[in-house]
Amino acid sequence: MHKNFTTLLKVVGLLTASIAFAQSGNIGVNTLNPGSTMDINGSLAANYTAVNTTPYTLTATDFHVSYNGSSNAVFTLPSAINGIGNFKGRIYTIKNNTNFTLTVNPAGSETINGNAGVSVSQNQSVQLISTGLTGAGSTWEIVSAGTSLTANNGLNVLGNEMKLGGTLSQVTDIATAGNNLSINGTGKVLIGTNNVPAGAGDAKFIIDNGTTNGALQIKDGSQQLGYVLTSDANGLATWSSTVTTAFANNWTAYSGTLVNPFTGLTGGGGLVTGISVTIPAKGWYFFRSGIAINSDCNDYFFYINGVGDVWRSYCGSNTAAFMFPRDQNRVLYFAAPGNYTILAGKTNGVVPVSFNGGNPVFYLDFVKFQN
Repeated sequence: MHKNFTTLLKVVGLLTASIAFAQSGNIGVNTLNPGSTMDINGSLAANYTAVNTTPYTLTATDFHVSYNGSSNAVFTLPSAINGIGNFKGRIYTIKNNTNFTLTVNPAGSETINGNAGVSVSQNQSVQLISTGLTGAGSTWEIVSAGTSLTANNGLNVLGNEMKLGGTLSQVTDIATAGNNLSINGTGKVLIGTNNVPAGAGDAKFIIDNGTTNGALQIKDGSQQLGYVLTSDANGLATWSSTVTTAFANNWTAYSGTLVNPFTGLTGGGGLVTGISVTIPAKGWYFFRSGIAINSDCNDYFFYINGVGDVWRSYCGSNTAAFMFPRDQNRVLYFAAPGNYTILAGKTNGVVPVSFNGGNPVFYLDFVKFQN
């Protein structure tokens, strides 16, 4: 009788277990009214495995697998099952805790999102779920992957950080859209070299083109053959001519009408001549001029205030005579373009017997020859 009763209890237990696993509805853990098939009010634990060796094949008892080895590794997913034992919905999380590459491959001809495998880079992870398919179908899908973050074209990935410092792999256009791009600090911008060359300790921008000509090109519309880059007082550079080779074709004459500035009975400067010169750009200019003045002992001169003489004659006779030399040349520097008045002067009160009455007739012209 006791034996029969024990047998009956076993049968009831098996029947109860069968009913429990086949029941419909939701199951709650610490939850009175579960709203999902499995509703857990609390923590959830699953298997954690640390692997140091390679290759490694994931099993039915794996859930989270971390790789801590010392070389590149290959993990293989389990083969998909058709029918009884199909593990559709199984999830694996695979983490690469090393500085090596971890490759995760499906079994046989199976695929991951249609691909033959997935690479997990250093300190990254991938989460996969089984689709329940078999054969060459996409048996696994990527739920999330740290390896989806890749770096190229001037960027590097170091762990979970994306940093500048990689190699440009494609044409790159930095469009500022009206915003300023600033590079400041104590560092330098180096092009063509990783090393600061001798003599460039205080330089901020360095170009090293080796022995190849043409390291720098600047086009602003003012460039021409033989021009040099020239700075203004604010450091703004433009292209400008250094030398005028054909003087004969580039002379510029004075403007205005000459009047006799030497009619006064006293000496001094600042006498009005009625003429001026227009200087188109800063630089060095070659002046030539000539005038006939018949006078006894006196010094006569034409000049530009703050710049220098354009013509000067010294006392050469105690009796009336033409001042000499009549034809003179000067080299003058102008720091800025503009219109400059020609003034005159003499050293005493002598009034010349004649002014511009001989040969040559007065002339004054100039040409730029260097910046």
